[in-house]
Amino acid sequence: MAELSFRGFLPTEEKPERFEQFRIIASEKLSDLEGKLTFSYIENYQQFDILENTTTKDESELRKILGEDSNYLI
Repeated sequence: MAELSFRGFLPTEEKPERFEQFRIIASEKLSDLEGKLTFSYIENYQQFDILENTTTKDESELRKILGEDSNYLI
């Protein structure tokens, strides 16, 4: 199971709905991967950047897995 990490907000800060939605989507769609993925939320774009990827999938393969939800990524 992939270890997913999401950065951009402190635990006590209120997170935008888009941030929470992607956390749920990514957890469902990327859970079968092995390794670690770290996403950073870029508030100006309201999208995520991949900071760390130790899975066997490159960014284009991750986008294919996410399908229409890849619009959450920069």
